[in-house]
Amino acid sequence: MEYTRSQLTEQIANLSRLFDEVFVVDAATSRRLDQDTMQPTDTVEPIPDLDERGRAWRPLYGQEGNATALYWSVVADHRPYVLVAVYRLPDQPNGSTREAAALSRMLTQCRSEMCRDYVTGVYNRSFLDAEFRTRVAQAAAAGQPVSVALVRVNEYARLCRTESVAAADRCLTTAAGILSLAVGPEQENTPLVRLEDGVFLVVGIGTNGHALESKLRDAMDSARRTFSITLARRGEFTATISSADWAETGSWDWMLSLAEQRLSS
Repeated sequence: MEYTRSQLTEQIANLSRLFDEVFVVDAATSRRLDQDTMQPTDTVEPIPDLDERGRAWRPLYGQEGNATALYWSVVADHRPYVLVAVYRLPDQPNGSTREAAALSRMLTQCRSEMCRDYVTGVYNRSFLDAEFRTRVAQAAAAGQPVSVALVRVNEYARLCRTESVAAADRCLTTAAGILSLAVGPEQENTPLVRLEDGVFLVVGIGTNGHALESKLRDAMDSARRTFSITLARRGEFTATISSADWAETGSWDWMLSLAEQRLSS
């Protein structure tokens, strides 16, 4: 659907009467756009795959209670965008019918699964982007130390290439288990997140990067880092760890970028 800038603004105003929140996203960068200037602002969850009509929907993670987002592909002033409309479901379905209650339970379970990596069971980037970035900024503004540590499983890419994806996944699962024990069962302030490929991220609220890195390194050094390549063969993985502090950069993106640079050096 194609609009002029003024028509798109009018459409947003109309939809805002029906939905709790309506905004425009640049699908290529997953950045929310300012309605007046169309300049990027906050990062949002990646846009799901759109169907042949340019539409999609999904439950949202990181909202208070259950919420559903509807997506439309639009063109404004000859540039492609995605229009997002969010509807927050009431805590108790009206009438409390069996069907409404079943849908509410399904959405709650779906939201929980959306924040987890399907291979290792730890948190995924959706959880990080939707919820934890805000918590990190709030903690830093309150004067708490904030840090991140990156852990790269060095053999992951080779295993995918020369053995099998299943073997690489078993390697990652072993690494995730070691890291989960290191950060402890309560991950409210120190969540373990799987990023792309063989890299994990640990966020530390209330701890500095050196202490967080040392804790993870000690856990890796003292653990058995073995996993099954096949039923007849076992392998051992190594890990490279780096860290960065909010105090070094002053922003989430720069802190993560600094940790990535150190991991690659």
